[in-house]
Amino acid sequence: MKKVFSIVLLILGLGSLSAQSFVKQYNSGFNQNRSILSNDTLKILAVMVDFQEDKYDATIGTGKFGSHYTQAYGDTILDPLPHNANYFSDHLLFAKNYYQKVSRGKLNISYKVLPDVITVTKTMRDYVPAYQSKDFTPLANFASEVWKLADEKYSNIKFSDYNLFIIFHAGVSSGLDLGTFSIDRNLPSLYLGQSAFKKVYGDQFTGISTRSGKIINSIILPETESRELTAVDNSKILIQITINGALAANIA
Repeated sequence: MKKVFSIVLLILGLGSLSAQSFVKQYNSGFNQNRSILSNDTLKILAVMVDFQEDKYDATIGTGKFGSHYTQAYGDTILDPLPHNANYFSDHLLFAKNYYQKVSRGKLNISYKVLPDVITVTKTMRDYVPAYQSKDFTPLANFASEVWKLADEKYSNIKFSDYNLFIIFHAGVSSGLDLGTFSIDRNLPSLYLGQSAFKKVYGDQFTGISTRSGKIINSIILPETESRELTAVDNSKILIQITINGALAANIA
């Protein structure tokens, strides 16, 4: 089983056109090793999150879903719009099928995507650590705010029924290097475990409190890694990179 999961760490570009050549390290030391669950079902709860609208050169899009595209591309591209609950459920179905196959049926994934978008109180850049900073408080605060807002909105959700929590946010991540120098204030994609939260909140941290239990982890992922580049003639070129690989790797 451990061999199965170690393989996943090599496939950040799974399902993309050329993601492997673009992936850059987010060397935060913030991701923690996680043991495989003792049971055979991983129960995932996912939420869609957008930000306060912001037209800022160092982030892609305005903080709202779909705003990173300046034109319509139809449904033949990777990660086509609309990016709604059905869209993210399809990505989780990919992860479910992938792990069913590579684990030879030993790992089952069940999942639920909350139906409505939750809007946090700040712009995307406000939740990103400063350049080369070792203080990841903004990311921990982002996850904490998201799940507290979700708990307030969804009184019928029993958070204790789930053991992995995913935040799908509007926009792209800072995890790709397309060979152009620029300031990047997009959110990184990563997994925050309990030990990671303790680095921010101290050893007394036991989880993000909800009415039905505590949340001790969060995966942070963008709606897509596809993005537009401007050609020399000022036309737009769409670089297509799906989130399937990053999703599978972070679940591992």
